[in-house]
Amino acid sequence: MRPYFKVGKDVLQYIFTVAITLTVLIAQNPVEIEDPSTVEINKESARATFFPYESVKVAKTGEPANSKNFQSLNGDWKFHWVRNPNDRPIDFYKKDYDDSKWVDFPVPANWEINGYGIPIYVNHPYEFTKDPHPPDVPDDYNPVGSYREKFNIPKTWDDRRIVLHFGAVKSAFFLWINGEKVGYSQGSKLPAEFDITNYVKSGENLLAIQVYRWSDGTYLECQDFWRISGIERDVYLYSEPKVRIADFWAKTPMDASFKNGEFTLDLSLENGMAKDQSTKVKVELHNAKGKKVYSQTKRVKLESVGKSEVVFEKSIPKVKPWTAETPNLYDLTITLSKGYSVLEVITDKIGFRTVEIKGGQLLVNGQPILIK
Repeated sequence: MRPYFKVGKDVLQYIFTVAITLTVLIAQNPVEIEDPSTVEINKESARATFFPYESVKVAKTGEPANSKNFQSLNGDWKFHWVRNPNDRPIDFYKKDYDDSKWVDFPVPANWEINGYGIPIYVNHPYEFTKDPHPPDVPDDYNPVGSYREKFNIPKTWDDRRIVLHFGAVKSAFFLWINGEKVGYSQGSKLPAEFDITNYVKSGENLLAIQVYRWSDGTYLECQDFWRISGIERDVYLYSEPKVRIADFWAKTPMDASFKNGEFTLDLSLENGMAKDQSTKVKVELHNAKGKKVYSQTKRVKLESVGKSEVVFEKSIPKVKPWTAETPNLYDLTITLSKGYSVLEVITDKIGFRTVEIKGGQLLVNGQPILIK
């Protein structure tokens, strides 16, 4: 019996080429993890370390868990691990995805010490190849961990800015909330924060992330330590007012006499509201005995949907300087208010010191030190 049609060589070649192309595309890592120009997508800018408390009283405890603005997401999450990225689940982030056969895996925790993959200890070589070609990482051997976790947003967080905080994730990861792609991050020993206000709702929500063991950032981490991966530090949610303290920088050198402290505070405020806002900022400094050594209040008008910079400056007499032998610290409190209502309070501990090099000698507060 003769066939109904005959396939020419050009058609076979075309089919073969398409098949090979599709296979390569499927097997490849996502382009972001091998693109040195992409280290984050939709991630919050780096800032000073602080937590937005609701009152001075709660802020002085120094424990975010005591705040109604805080919710820990640590615990057992649904987890799926593969050795080859080609085998990773593609639509795992969808709300109707069935994860009932996935294991319960602790967060934070490393994969390799919990039975998924091999912990590798090396010094200067890269752990995944003997012939590295930056920024490429293996396409067929780059373990991928997929996570799913449900969480609840309280009704009291309505009309507030909601942020998701990852303390550290190694090496790179993508984030979805309620089936929508939110962003991407690499920088495995740094916090990653995402504004998820527009992705969540009151009540139950779904978080999904996919973590890759190696990325182009791995080339910056070739050092004498264990090469392990996963969600390595705390994960939590926090809420803050839409009129907020976005960042601060406390500068605390000594003056020329090394007796007085030259205090400067650069403060960044952000208004996420559609209307201008009139606010008040109060800055206080207390010594170790609780005595107030500085206090100043400024009124600040914030334009709609924008940032404003505020500077506080003061020479503080007879401060106790910070050194390794005398680690004297002062308590800094910054309170943002609107009318009689406190919007948020942040605290930090700061020390006064001047570090400089003169005549080839390293000096701390004017005194030479020896480093061994």
